[in-house]
Amino acid sequence: MPETVPYVAFFDLDDTLLADNSGKVFWDYCVQNKIYSPLQMGFLGMSLFMYLTGFDETEDFIRNWAKCFKGWQTEKMEFVTRELFDQKIRDLIRPQAREAVEYHKSRGAETVILSASTRYVCEPVKDHLGMHAAICTPLDVENGEFNGRLGGPYVFGEQKHLSALDYCAHKGINITDCYYYGDAYTDRFVMEAVGTPVCVTPDKKLRAHAAENNWQIVEW
Repeated sequence: MPETVPYVAFFDLDDTLLADNSGKVFWDYCVQNKIYSPLQMGFLGMSLFMYLTGFDETEDFIRNWAKCFKGWQTEKMEFVTRELFDQKIRDLIRPQAREAVEYHKSRGAETVILSASTRYVCEPVKDHLGMHAAICTPLDVENGEFNGRLGGPYVFGEQKHLSALDYCAHKGINITDCYYYGDAYTDRFVMEAVGTPVCVTPDKKLRAHAAENNWQIVEW
């Protein structure tokens, strides 16, 4: 008989497993290495302004960001993000995050990254930590090239909850037996669904929400 997995420990990536935001690190890398054209820089700058001033939602900015990679070969993205991991992201993995992942693995649980980032950023972290899976935002690909669109749901806010539910259903696991580690108030939907939410150095709104719900808070 196949071995029964007792539960899943889900981990957010940015400001949870990592001590920084991977999107910011990726942006800085692309600017430093002149990966974006001046036209793309202007387009993204305007998109960021629209988001920060409240005219656009987070997903609007992400969809605009995806347009900048239209025509890229997937091998190019894999090369860039592997190099980014080696140069920057590996050193941002929090020691306490490593310990938490190893703890849950030692108990026979699956450890899964649940993030709005793309798999090209998440999977090097997953592989390095020996985690089981990464559920993240897909970029659409045609004939080995990005077409400038998302390839599925933007895994953010309520979608994190839905993605976690889907993963648990495929594994035959009750989500109330699971853990979720996250830092942001937008993670509250999945945190309310799992049995053990863990707030990792949470933002102000999540810290207050955690106190109201008697959720565990850790400072990493």
